Amino acid sequence: MNQSMATATEEQTAVVDSINMDISEINTLNLQGMEIFQSTLWACSDLEQQVARLKQLVGSFRI
Repeated sequence: MNQSMATATEEQTAVVDSINMDISEINTLNLQGMEIFQSTLWACSDLEQQVARLKQLVGSFRI
């Protein structure tokens, strides 16, 4: 009986360790995703400024 409980405890510990590793990997991927999202926001902001400048330049031409 003690051996059975010890085996079950070891199995539960292995599962918990596996879950902890999975959570750690998810957190890492989440951080990477946030960094990519932030870069995308900066790129959109830069693009918006370029569009405004292009509109200004195009607006100066009259036919």
